[in-house]
Amino acid sequence: MSILSQILQSIGYSKIETKVENPIKKTTVKPAGRVSKSEYESNTDIVKGLDGFTTPDFDLNIIKVLRVLSKNNEDVGSVYNDLIQLTNTGHNIVFDQSIDGKLQDRMRVHLDNKVIKWGSGVAGINGLINKWIGQIWVSGALSNEWVVSNKLDGIENNVLVNPENIRFKYDSKTTRYIPHQVVTNKIFKNGKNYVELNPNTYFYVGILGNTDSPYGVPPFMTAITAISTQATMRKNINHILKQLGLLGYLEVKVDKPNQNEKESLPAYQARLENLLVESKKNVTEGFSDGVVVGYEGDHEFDFHSTTKQLNGVSELFNQNEVQIANGLKTSPSFIGQKSNGTETNMSIVFTKMLSQLKNIQEIVSANIAMGYLLELQLAGFNIKKSDFTITFNTSTITDDLKLWQGKEIKQRVLKALIVDGIISQDTYAEGMGYRKPFQDEPIVPYEQQIGKAQSDPEQKEKDADVKNKSARKQRTKDKKQPKRKDASTKTQ
Repeated sequence: MSILSQILQSIGYSKIETKVENPIKKTTVKPAGRVSKSEYESNTDIVKGLDGFTTPDFDLNIIKVLRVLSKNNEDVGSVYNDLIQLTNTGHNIVFDQSIDGKLQDRMRVHLDNKVIKWGSGVAGINGLINKWIGQIWVSGALSNEWVVSNKLDGIENNVLVNPENIRFKYDSKTTRYIPHQVVTNKIFKNGKNYVELNPNTYFYVGILGNTDSPYGVPPFMTAITAISTQATMRKNINHILKQLGLLGYLEVKVDKPNQNEKESLPAYQARLENLLVESKKNVTEGFSDGVVVGYEGDHEFDFHSTTKQLNGVSELFNQNEVQIANGLKTSPSFIGQKSNGTETNMSIVFTKMLSQLKNIQEIVSANIAMGYLLELQLAGFNIKKSDFTITFNTSTITDDLKLWQGKEIKQRVLKALIVDGIISQDTYAEGMGYRKPFQDEPIVPYEQQIGKAQSDPEQKEKDADVKNKSARKQRTKDKKQPKRKDASTKTQ
């Protein structure tokens, strides 16, 4: 609301009527607003009894299961940890060129002093980013709230809100889904156990959805079946090894003694049981020392190996591990499986992985931008959302090299187009990733740049030197070198 509107309302005017002279005729499309109907409106969450909330396409309790697996399952934990480390490559805030340099420095210093205080149990913004990334991979959504200080002078904290406790209500007027948090440990005065979240400070973005439903889909959810099979296989194998041993089991047969004349049946049975217990104890002790002693004809030893019967188990386990890797949206090599792929296949896997990471980075960048914008505006800086962007660093040195090589080629092509008069300076700037050029015209005119490159004696000397070196290398390569006799590998 503008200052004028506030003043007018304070003196009794609830509506401002503005007269527009020579209005431009607008083209209208009838009927206005949404024509299609939301397929997720006025659903009922039967489990929680929350009337009017949209129902997700999957059981939200799966998120809790995946969160536990990320901590105690070695396959899920390994992929989870690697993806966090690979996704968080470090970020930068890039201000628009129209922002004064000194003002940029002031805002950067201000943010550096503030972000270190955000988050619980983390070392500033990078620790928070690790949590955000982990939340996305486990739950399929980034869900957090920027807590504004009571003095309204900045951001006090950033808190993560578990996505499995988020429900949405559809607002037919705005055609938007309004986020609410289900509070499992509290009932409010109105008898409800949920609260509507503030869209100005709460951030929720989901991934992998393909319907109008706003709920994000956990990427690791597709690995649940294979992980369940893995648990069953391990339980069975552990039972076999516990009963039979790692290598096998020793069968010992002892000659059964006869019953004495005056010995009762219970006493005889007890003596037989004691004999077996004592024999097992003696054999176990002797077997651990590598020596087993018995009487010929009275004792019979037979070792049964289990390794032959378990030969195919490793193949089953490996196949299950591959299925788990596929379910976790990663390469089997990430969980310790051997990769027999070619260099081309590995390049495809790497490219796929970088694309996955970029999608997650874009969500995190939007969340960081929201927090930074709130902090700077509340601190009194006159800045808009379009005045800066958040960029992540490249994942590897090779990736960084390819990025700059691509920029170099793009710059040469765009410069040639602008010299030929095909594109403008603004299009040139947009092609290089900037909203607008720093100046309307280049600092050094393109004609002078081209003329200098053609007439500069130093540049000509450098070019000639490069050509001469290249020619000498080629002549040396073409010249046949005499072979030494002592270097010959042929038998005389």
